[in-house]
Amino acid sequence: MSKAKKKLKKPAPPCRLLVAKASINDDYLRACQVDGENPNNAIVSLRFQEMSLRHSDVQLLQGPHALNERLIAFYFAYLQSRRYKMQPELHFLTPALAYSIRHLEGRERRRLARSLDLGSKRFVFVPLAEGSHWSLLLVSRPDRKFYYFDSEDDRHLGFARLLEERLRRTLAANDYTFTRGRCLQQGIDKGYESGVHLMCMVDNMTDYVTRCGYATSTLLVSIQEVRGKRESLLQLIRTLGGILPMSSSKSSTSTSTSTSTSES
Repeated sequence: MSKAKKKLKKPAPPCRLLVAKASINDDYLRACQVDGENPNNAIVSLRFQEMSLRHSDVQLLQGPHALNERLIAFYFAYLQSRRYKMQPELHFLTPALAYSIRHLEGRERRRLARSLDLGSKRFVFVPLAEGSHWSLLLVSRPDRKFYYFDSEDDRHLGFARLLEERLRRTLAANDYTFTRGRCLQQGIDKGYESGVHLMCMVDNMTDYVTRCGYATSTLLVSIQEVRGKRESLLQLIRTLGGILPMSSSKSSTSTSTSTSTSES
């Protein structure tokens, strides 16, 4: 008597690496959220291209909070697709793609660079993130240099040198030199402002390279620019059709007022 042969299960296909979904640090993202237990913070304030800004993201702009990956990604995507749409020589890497370049193996890293056509870009802006701190690495082909700018005393220097080596091999930039640039430094008690400094540095540098055709090692970012950047981003979100949440301070004030009224 012959027994029916059991069907052999086909092996599962190998998982493809979704580099665009890479995340910097889950603990960091959780730490950046405001009132994370409040379900209202999951409400979407703005949908832009394939990303969504939630109320909890936008609230980070409304107070003295560190900016998270979604806000930086939104701003870089806006620069790429709107403000500098007619300047194809500029490329703004999102934080997730910068993270992927740092961690992918050589062949996968080169494949990602080809898919983004990084080899043809004259200027590549790379956001660096570790913990809650942000800094900037710029690849400038006209200067044949890597420029590194940090608003907190070269805190990311070792990290920047590591990514520089990755990009050097990936972009065939073996003869490029590494330059530590000068920029406005944030206050000792302003550690939460590094993301705002990053955006201001990118604004300053993009304006410079589009006018001059080459980069500079000195960024003239002013304190006034940094102080006004949060409000300008909120205005940008409104202009793009976003709905701003009530700020966390106003929300808590409103809650305490209603509680006092009900008790009386």
